[in-house]
Amino acid sequence: MLTFGTSTEGFYMAVIAVDFDGTLALGDSFPDVNNATPNTVLIRALNHLQSMGHQIVLWTCRENYGGKHYEDGPYLIDAVKFCEQYGLNFDAVNKNIGEQDGEEGTLYGRKISADHYIDDKSVIFEPINWEGYVAKLLQRFNPL
Repeated sequence: MLTFGTSTEGFYMAVIAVDFDGTLALGDSFPDVNNATPNTVLIRALNHLQSMGHQIVLWTCRENYGGKHYEDGPYLIDAVKFCEQYGLNFDAVNKNIGEQDGEEGTLYGRKISADHYIDDKSVIFEPINWEGYVAKLLQRFNPL
């Protein structure tokens, strides 16, 4: 069981971009989030980091249209609602912190400006040990 500290003295406040499918939602999550299992270890850690003042951005390729392989549907909305069920509310969704919808240059799903990126498609060639990953993430912000 991971335990979280509460001190933020001497730490910078980071922007953390996190992917949805395969990261926050495990298993067969696309297109139907009802097939997913929540990554409660990561969600709990992100909630803790957010409570310390860090900002969390949902960074996903999900949009509310299906492209050429799926019917249009509320895929992005479903992902946000899925996370909200577990207490994770984002500071931004598929955009930079403080960016307003409709601003010139707004491209959904583009690279978000963040200090840290959490994505199951990172260069990892073995199954992800989420407990170990989260422990290292938290140690970065609370090295005591």
